[in-house]
Amino acid sequence: MPPDTNEPAPSRVLLVNLNSYDQPYPVYPLGLAYLDGALRQSGYVTEIWDARMAGASLEECVARFRPDFIGLSMRNIDNVQCHNPKSFIHDLVGFCRRLRAVSAAPLVLGGSGFSVFPREIFALGGIDYGIHGAGERTLPQLLGVLRAGGGEAALGQVSGLVFRAADGAVRAVPCSAQDSAFCTEPHHDPELMRAYLAQGSLPGVQTQRGCPLHCCYCTYPLIEGSRSRFLGADAVVGEMRRMAGLGVKFVFFVDSVFNTRTEHVVEVCEALIRADLGVKWECFLRPRGITRELLELMQRAGLSHIEFGSDSLSDPVLRSYGKSFSFEEIRTASEQAHSLGLHYSHFIIFGGPGETAATVEETLARARMLPGAFFFGTLGMRIYPDTPLWRQLAPEARGEAPADYLVEPRFHLEPEFTVESLHARMREHQKENSNWIVGDPPQAFVETMGKLRRRGVSGPMWEYAELLQRMQQG
Repeated sequence: MPPDTNEPAPSRVLLVNLNSYDQPYPVYPLGLAYLDGALRQSGYVTEIWDARMAGASLEECVARFRPDFIGLSMRNIDNVQCHNPKSFIHDLVGFCRRLRAVSAAPLVLGGSGFSVFPREIFALGGIDYGIHGAGERTLPQLLGVLRAGGGEAALGQVSGLVFRAADGAVRAVPCSAQDSAFCTEPHHDPELMRAYLAQGSLPGVQTQRGCPLHCCYCTYPLIEGSRSRFLGADAVVGEMRRMAGLGVKFVFFVDSVFNTRTEHVVEVCEALIRADLGVKWECFLRPRGITRELLELMQRAGLSHIEFGSDSLSDPVLRSYGKSFSFEEIRTASEQAHSLGLHYSHFIIFGGPGETAATVEETLARARMLPGAFFFGTLGMRIYPDTPLWRQLAPEARGEAPADYLVEPRFHLEPEFTVESLHARMREHQKENSNWIVGDPPQAFVETMGKLRRRGVSGPMWEYAELLQRMQQG
């Protein structure tokens, strides 16, 4: 039977990764891989243009591919450093102008960055539609509505969609809980994966979405929801097997916290042990509920590096930050990780609610009690809309709006601190303690890491930063 010549050609979707920030290493665009998989599953023809890895310009890619729709992913609003702030909003506006100059295709913007400020970024202009939250269900649904010529009523049924109504008002459709559940496999472009691996990226694997914790500054519950949705252990193994087939030797479990539910950790690790893929991995953990037996299981499954989102080592500050654990739990988890030979680090936020000069010194002193630990220090706490910190500070009472916190990054520092005084104290501390980094890693570490990557070394390698800084300190 001859083919049906009346069958419309599949629509072409160009997916654009806007993120070019590469500290401490380039971040592989896992979100776009999920979108790519969902679109391909729905019959679309896709291509990815990456701001960091592309060989041709964006304009050249558009001219060759001739997309019917263009999806843009915005991962970061800024670099989250109050002592050296850099906003990426102007980059977004510039990309949109470039695309408008060469294509009439509708522009659809999503990503975690957009999901934090959806209305405010949409109001900047330049895009036609925005998607708040996960997009694997939403983007194919939106494109189907647009292809069918659906109007405002149909658009209003697309979960998580931000668009401009006929009366000029910006409408934001509430997100459906099911839309943040796993519904498709990511598609990994082999060439793009090789390019990221060559530059030291740690490709991500996501085993759960949503975060039920209550950290005062955190946007994860706003982006993914406050209820955890888990990917089955067999599906996790399948994703890691596909990555191993692409030459990946080390992955990062990008869950906000991997151990929100111990049963999930056990199921995933036991499945990985049975699969014996030979892939090492790193993850975020909270110190609460950590046992030696659990860490041993994770280590047998391939765990080699841990990043603890501790945020402080002072109990009063931990309570103010909304943490569910104490310093004793941090110390116990640290000692257990060290005894097993696991590399581990702690992220510390200085100057947030409840911080004082005394609690800063308490944290610095207690850090010396944690054997083999590495520390990433951050000054000030980035203020995001609809977080507990936002509600505590109540900026609306001062006549401020979320848009005021978008283009110019704003941070909370307790009144007794200034950025300069706190940064000076941390620089002083870092000179005497080589296991600390504040802000971006030193250039010597970046250069050394590049040399090790070229020799085939994989993994985060932040433990090398301590060695380099110790050598520099003499």
